[in-house]
Amino acid sequence: MIQMIVNVLVNKQSQHYTMTDEDEKIYRYGYILLCEVILNVVIALAIGIGFSKIKEVMFFLGMYIPLRSFCGGWHADKIWKCTLISNAILLLQVYSLEKLLRYLSIRVMLLIFFLNMMCAFLLAPVETEMKKISHEEKQTYRKKIRLILLLHLIIILIIALSNINEFVFSMMFVYIIQNTMLLLEIVKQRNKKVTVKREI
Repeated sequence: MIQMIVNVLVNKQSQHYTMTDEDEKIYRYGYILLCEVILNVVIALAIGIGFSKIKEVMFFLGMYIPLRSFCGGWHADKIWKCTLISNAILLLQVYSLEKLLRYLSIRVMLLIFFLNMMCAFLLAPVETEMKKISHEEKQTYRKKIRLILLLHLIIILIIALSNINEFVFSMMFVYIIQNTMLLLEIVKQRNKKVTVKREI
């Protein structure tokens, strides 16, 4: 379905503007990302509304998306897999809020958050096969990650002092998921290197 929408958009654009093959690839990629974001936001809103957790879901996305953009980590190789996994993560967050939040004190959540934040600080950014980053880009990403971490640190202190446990839990969950993605990609790359060495 997304591919059909992208084809229509690219065809309409090519009627008004002469595109090279390279331009077409760039526009296709951009439109696919745009469609994917819109689809994920619509599903996220549906999950938030359906479970009466709209504020928590939106807070999670607001904290997670910028961090994920610069930290990198494992990515699904197909759009439908990405959409499925992204929304499974949101469902897990909502489910965890319902089932686990009552058993966790703010101190425990802050401890888990700080440990995960340190891991993200030490590991990120992690490039993937789909998104290679140069040494210069790595330095730029590191600066942006540090800025995001500092902002998140300020936000979590404010919400912890305000006793908004649902948001403290959501921020902790952001870092658990981000570190899971970083570690998955690191393990994947190491396994690939081991396989290549064995083949040689």
